[in-house]
Amino acid sequence: MQTQLSKENVDFKKDLEDFLKKSLKGELNLRSLWQELYKNNYIANTNSFLKNILLTETICKLDPGIGLFLLTHFANIEIIKSFGSEDIKNKHLENLISGKEISCFSLTEENAGSDISQIETNAVRNGNKWLINGKKIWASNGSICDLIILFAQTKEKGDKSGITAFLIDSKQKGIEIKESTPKLGIKTTPSNEIILKDVEVDEKNIIGTTGDGVKIALSTITNGRIFCSAQAIGLLNGVLEEAVKHSVKRNQFGKSISDFQAIQWYIADMSKDLDGARLLLYKTAWAKDTNSSELNKLSSMSKSFSTKAAQRHSSNAVQILGGKGLIEDSYVAKAYKDAKVLEIYEGTNEIQQLVIAREIL
Repeated sequence: MQTQLSKENVDFKKDLEDFLKKSLKGELNLRSLWQELYKNNYIANTNSFLKNILLTETICKLDPGIGLFLLTHFANIEIIKSFGSEDIKNKHLENLISGKEISCFSLTEENAGSDISQIETNAVRNGNKWLINGKKIWASNGSICDLIILFAQTKEKGDKSGITAFLIDSKQKGIEIKESTPKLGIKTTPSNEIILKDVEVDEKNIIGTTGDGVKIALSTITNGRIFCSAQAIGLLNGVLEEAVKHSVKRNQFGKSISDFQAIQWYIADMSKDLDGARLLLYKTAWAKDTNSSELNKLSSMSKSFSTKAAQRHSSNAVQILGGKGLIEDSYVAKAYKDAKVLEIYEGTNEIQQLVIAREIL
């Protein structure tokens, strides 16, 4: 694999950042942002996985909270590409890629987080349809979505597992999507509770086959870890730039605070970890594009390393900015809160340690 990005990819990141600095002004509409990225060819059906990772990293340098929106929608597109029937692909794939339809990923429940086998939302066969009842939490993009990819218990005699993935119209009768759950960080992307009461879903809206849910969920979470890493690296790049800019301009005791060894060490550590995290992320994206057997291990390593670095260095950036870093709407204050969230979703970093060890052992 290459350890440096090609000129094409370097230019892609630069052009995208210039475009975003003009377009990310005023009130942010996530659907409109996706559609603008599509219209300007930054998002395309022909994009490699790496290019979508670079897009996520670049956007998250400017606003890390957008990363969960991107992660969710890109991951759902991968689900449809990999597991959707021809009918589902023909109906929805182009609409999802263009942003005409926005998708939600709904897996987590009160008792089912890292252990997805504990899902209690239930789907019961009724002829050629299914009736779904249950409650989901932390459904990313819930309040802005058109389509929900939802996982429910469907175990019948002979099934491989008891969990199945369904594609559901968010406006369907029996679905109630609550207001976005207030959370510590990543506030740009809504996270919603969804209640389902006798929601009727046609058999043809099953993704894969009955019992494929665990396989689909785990493959999606693997991809999600990589996008989470890109989100963390974009954030880390942003806090490094803010820390450097402030430390050079801020004078105390007759000199720039960047002349003090303590500040220099903070900056040096940020830069080292940013480069290390980037190399690991790009190696992981390469593993995805080449179907490497190391993908599962690398995605956990990348997620764990980059999010831990983002959390540590966003805290240090607040320290460097001092009082300015404590202003709630400052970039580093928001990044500090965003970074903590990154250590938890797409599988906590403790779970990543278990995955890495299992893959090695």
